Amino acid sequence: MEAKKERQTRQSRWSLSFAAIIALFVPLFISACSMQTDSFDSDTWKAQRGVKAPDNQRIHMVSSLENTIRVGMPRTEVIRLLGEPDSHDPATGTDQYLLGLAWSPDEKYYEIRYKEGVIASLRSAEY
Repeated sequence: MEAKKERQTRQSRWSLSFAAIIALFVPLFISACSMQTDSFDSDTWKAQRGVKAPDNQRIHMVSSLENTIRVGMPRTEVIRLLGEPDSHDPATGTDQYLLGLAWSPDEKYYEIRYKEGVIASLRSAEY
């Protein structure tokens, strides 16, 4: 009888602990999701060109960027939306846009590689 009561007490404590963890993390998750916007703001993106990594706000626009540009899109259209890249490597056909800093001191970039004038691949990179 005593063992059964002790087991019920442990289960009750575990349930309360689990509920407390959920209650703490759900609001954090919701607020983190709401920080990303669904619509891409080309003017805001372009205004960040030349802004140093610690102050660059492009990092918060990646989700909407990825909903805007796609493999197969012509480079001329990308330049119209994003402006000139922060760097370009003609040997690889890759444009880089500085995103800023994330959770590490390394700078994050968005790389767009072109083949025959259209996007061949997209990726976030950290250097």
